[in-house]
Amino acid sequence: MFQGMNGFIWFWGVVEDRKDPSMLGRIKVRIHVLHTEDKVDIPTENLMWAYPLSPITSANMNGIGTTPLGVVEGTWVMGFFRDGENMQDPIIMGTTGGVPKEVAKPDMGFNDPNGVYPKEKYIVEPDLNRLARGEVDEWIDPNDHVGALSKISETIVKTKRDVRLEDGDIPIGMGRDGSNGEGVWTEPEIPYAAKYPYNHVKETESGHIEEFDDTLGAERIHTYHTSGTFKEIHPDGTIVEKIVKDKYEIIYGDESIHIKGNVTITVDGDVNLYTKGTLNEQIDGDYHRHVKGNFIEMVDGSVDRSIGGTFDQVSGGVNTTIAPKIDLNP
Repeated sequence: MFQGMNGFIWFWGVVEDRKDPSMLGRIKVRIHVLHTEDKVDIPTENLMWAYPLSPITSANMNGIGTTPLGVVEGTWVMGFFRDGENMQDPIIMGTTGGVPKEVAKPDMGFNDPNGVYPKEKYIVEPDLNRLARGEVDEWIDPNDHVGALSKISETIVKTKRDVRLEDGDIPIGMGRDGSNGEGVWTEPEIPYAAKYPYNHVKETESGHIEEFDDTLGAERIHTYHTSGTFKEIHPDGTIVEKIVKDKYEIIYGDESIHIKGNVTITVDGDVNLYTKGTLNEQIDGDYHRHVKGNFIEMVDGSVDRSIGGTFDQVSGGVNTTIAPKIDLNP
């Protein structure tokens, strides 16, 4: 019979294996009603490999598009059989969340065989990401039961706020006005104020997070690495970037930067600047420099200095040594 005209048989099931040896993104699913929860009767390894169905926005060939990976053992999925009533060629159309009531029972079917998902700290709360649910006092499950808090205090929002407070004020050398008094600057407040259903969140198993928050008045774009490194665009367009380790930037062409405001740079360690070409500086205002240690200057060539105004020098002592000219051919 022509494929597609032999009936449409769909199903619900639970993922029990995602380690596809062919690396096609296939998963093994225990299908409700078709399979039993008795793993002695039907072991996980005897389940059929099911192909994931990707969206039209993903080419899903030659590595182009979004990889069809993301489900974990314990995920509930919906699918259909490509071969109709033969029911030997399952296709997965999507996943569905809910409100898990208990942790996994690895010895039973329709559970994560590894006993990892659902995690205990997420029991009896919606599977929707806490960052997407926002700051709410309570939620109501599908059975109209009032549930727990959204627990934003147990997310990266609190982690970032705690680190911000630990960093504290950062000193500004000589102050913004060039005086000897020192000023400070501080990382801006964490602007998270998401409201359901406007924050679009993607989180991976290890804790990498992306947020595209459309909450009115609190719009943000945020990328967070599980190490704590992040970049966040605030509602007013301010960008905060925090790197917990090293940063390397290599530019093969030119770089042009135009800053209409002020620039403040504070370095706790040393600063090394090396150019193989010419270094040009133009300062339309004043130039203040305060060296609290020694000042060593080496010039291999000539020194030409033109001073249009007065030259004042205050020193405890000035030592000048000029190498004599030696003529080897008198």
